[in-house]
Amino acid sequence: MRLRWNVQKNNNLVSWLENLGKTAALLFVATIINIFMLNTESVASNASEIYVLAVLLTSLWTNGFIWGLIASIFGVFGTNYFFTYPYFAFNFTISGYPVTFVSMLLVAMITSTLAAGLKEQMSLTKAREQKTRQLNEVSQQLLKVQSSKETAELACHWLSNFLGRATRFYLDPVSFIQEGTIGEDVDELHEAGIVRNIFATGESAVSAFSYSPLTSRENVIAVIAILSTKDLPPISKETENFLQLIFSQFVMVLERQHLEDDRQMIVMEQQKERMRGNLLRAISHDLRTPLTGIIGASSAILDNRGKIDAQDMFHLVSDINTDAMWLLRMVENVLSVTRIDNEAATKLHKSTEPIEEVVSQAVQKTKKHFPDCKLQVKVPDEFIMAYMDSTLIEQVVINLIENAIRHSESTEPIEVSVEVSDDNHVQFSVRDHGKGIAAEELPILFEGFSIRNNEKNDSSRGLGIGLSICKSIILAHGGTISGTNAPDGGALFTFNIPMEKLSDSEE
Repeated sequence: MRLRWNVQKNNNLVSWLENLGKTAALLFVATIINIFMLNTESVASNASEIYVLAVLLTSLWTNGFIWGLIASIFGVFGTNYFFTYPYFAFNFTISGYPVTFVSMLLVAMITSTLAAGLKEQMSLTKAREQKTRQLNEVSQQLLKVQSSKETAELACHWLSNFLGRATRFYLDPVSFIQEGTIGEDVDELHEAGIVRNIFATGESAVSAFSYSPLTSRENVIAVIAILSTKDLPPISKETENFLQLIFSQFVMVLERQHLEDDRQMIVMEQQKERMRGNLLRAISHDLRTPLTGIIGASSAILDNRGKIDAQDMFHLVSDINTDAMWLLRMVENVLSVTRIDNEAATKLHKSTEPIEEVVSQAVQKTKKHFPDCKLQVKVPDEFIMAYMDSTLIEQVVINLIENAIRHSESTEPIEVSVEVSDDNHVQFSVRDHGKGIAAEELPILFEGFSIRNNEKNDSSRGLGIGLSICKSIILAHGGTISGTNAPDGGALFTFNIPMEKLSDSEE
């Protein structure tokens, strides 16, 4: 920053020398013209007018009023010395001279003042146009940002380039985004304390940085810090006023993003409420059939003690066991939903797990409940690891296999396959060769309450909440899930999850 200040001083010296050269050149040309007129006409009657023209041009082509004033004074004394008889001598005794030359000085000075004022107005107009253009450019760029972090990065980059000094943008009292470098003498602990105080009180402050709070509804939503050490020139009042306009743009964008975040939270809450409602409806429907079966079978045993033979008793107890196992899986699914809801704020218990082991566990558990089912499993030969909650992904695979077993009405093997996609995701597929999915059910497969439930109130029990659970689990992993009919018949369910850990903003 000290180097930048030295460069600025050098630029000021160069500008001063340029203005001096322009003034001297214009006065020299005016003098040469007057000499030429004196030699050709033997009199320089228009000398003062030529010098007034030189004063006008000097005022227009140089920076500041002082150069026009210098040209005015030179013009008066130049006319007296070079072009008033006797030549090449000052003569203040000529009749009427004081009035003539005082008038000439006034005309030259007024001309210089008017020209300098006109130039200043033009300069101000040009500066306003440039600032308006810069303001529009910032506004256009802010329309493209999608998050508060992107807003902070854009603000730091633009302010650092505009001011030529390091800039920080605080979205919270602890962390910040920075553009540009700062000196080694900055006490970061002291600066951090200042930032926390600004977020608490909303008052601006000056230390190694000049801190400006961005407030919305009397709440501090961000703090902008601009480096302002002693070796840097102060920021002009005009620039400060322009920065306030820029800051107001940042405030509007942050407010818009906060409102969008609030809207997203409301939508998420509405989706949660809808999911809870669907869950309750699905549970009440899916629990009714097995409970009715358990109550009927147990009542038959109690009412006919000693009258039921061993084979009938076995069938009744088997029915009770089957319905009880169904209820157990229902409870496991409900617990999965509860786990997802409870751990939404702290993330799921994810770790890097081998895909083959997860699929193997799911197949073994399915075989335990459905020993007669036929499964074909296909996994890649290479060892594949993925970042996931293995228990929940295993539950998804089990739910999809059981769904195929119960509703395909086919004796063909159910195919379970895994492959790695091009976008660094692991894709799971569960496919049967049965009757497929009814067209009216496709749009609501994962809503937790299927049309099939309404049409068939029997022991098949419909899809229940299994697919809804699957969708919740996969979305919590940052993946996608879909269900459709295979081209050659049967239902095909596919889901994918990232192989690597997502960033905090993506999870």
